Amino acid sequence: MQMIVKSRELARARRALRALSLRAPTVRVAADTGIHQSQVSRLFRGQFKRLSPNVLKLVEYAQKPRRYQAREAGQEAARKAVVRAALRTWDSTPSGAQALVRLLRSVEKLRNAGTGDR
Repeated sequence: MQMIVKSRELARARRALRALSLRAPTVRVAADTGIHQSQVSRLFRGQFKRLSPNVLKLVEYAQKPRRYQAREAGQEAARKAVVRAALRTWDSTPSGAQALVRLLRSVEKLRNAGTGDR
């Protein structure tokens, strides 16, 4: 009886991870969960024989997708807003592009100087 219960639990975990693999890239899942990307990829393929802590973490992640998807959607929206603003600022000339790049690098240096990173 114990083997049947374990088999069902493993099958449920494999289905959950397969569904997750179809809607989220391994790199994003790895970043969100702290599990190495190669391990996430292997587990997405169903290559596990027991419910290890990483499998359980991924199943939990799969059950709470909105929290992670909302953060990702917010980051993507912010990224698009930055690109739109940069393109509106650029005058479509090579020298204008160089000036804009220099400006952005200066902002990066100021930001990093404030945090102590270099």
